Amino acid sequence: MYLYIYDSFLNDKKYTDLLIKIEKRITDLGIKGKVARLSVLKNMKELIMDGVKEGVQTVVAIGNNQTFAKVINVVADLDVTLGLIPVDNDNSIAKTLGIPPKVLACDILASRIIKKIDLGKINNYYFINTAEIVNGDVVIEYNNFKVQPITRQNKITLYNFATNENARVVSNPVDGILEAVITPIKSTIFGKKNIAGTVLPFTKIKIGSNADEQISILTDEQIIMKTPAEISVVPQKLKIIVGSERSFE
Repeated sequence: MYLYIYDSFLNDKKYTDLLIKIEKRITDLGIKGKVARLSVLKNMKELIMDGVKEGVQTVVAIGNNQTFAKVINVVADLDVTLGLIPVDNDNSIAKTLGIPPKVLACDILASRIIKKIDLGKINNYYFINTAEIVNGDVVIEYNNFKVQPITRQNKITLYNFATNENARVVSNPVDGILEAVITPIKSTIFGKKNIAGTVLPFTKIKIGSNADEQISILTDEQIIMKTPAEISVVPQKLKIIVGSERSFE
C-alpha cells in the first residue's frame, strides 16, 4: 500500500493543476494509495506511523528538498520504502537519485527500482545530502587527529553524496563513507576567493567549538543543529525508489 504525503505549501492554489496531473498519472499507473496532507494541525510522524499500522509499505513524499529531509527522519527507522515526487524543476536530491521533476516522477515510482542508500547522522538527526558550517571556529576530531580551518573565513561541508555542482568531490551514497571538505576563504582586493579544499573521508568524526558559543550546522538546507556534534555514516539505512539516470550504481 502507498501513502502519499503532500507538504503543507502545496495547499497554495498555484499547485492545483500540477497535483491534478500527478494524481491522474498515479491512477493511470495503478499505484493509487492513501493521501495525507500536512498542515499546522497534522503531524508528519503521526500520519506516517498511522499509515504503517494500517499496512503502508511505501511512503511517497510530494514536495521539495525540505519535504524529503523531514520525511527521511521519520521513515529511516521504519521498515518502509521511500518514494519522491519533486514539484520543482531544480531539485538536487532528486537529480542525484535519477528522479525527474513533477509528473514524470510517477513513472519512476511505478518502475520500483529500489536501492538501500547510506545516510549521514548528526547526533540523533539523519541527513541525506549535505551538512554545512560557515565561518565556524571549530575543531574536528578525525581518527587520532584534530583538524581545524586555517582561515577565519571558511566553509566545512559534509557530503553523503555530491551534486553536479560539486563534481570535484567524489561522494557515493552506497559506499559506507562520508566526506568532509574544508574550504578556506581568503579576502582579496578583488573579493573573496576559495582556496582548494581538504577532503577527509570518514565514517565518524566529532565537531566542537574553540569558542564558548555553539556553532550552527545546517543539514539538508533546512535543519540547524549545534555543536558539539558527533557525525557518522549509517550504511544502507534508507530504502528508496530511484531512477535509471541516478549518479551511482
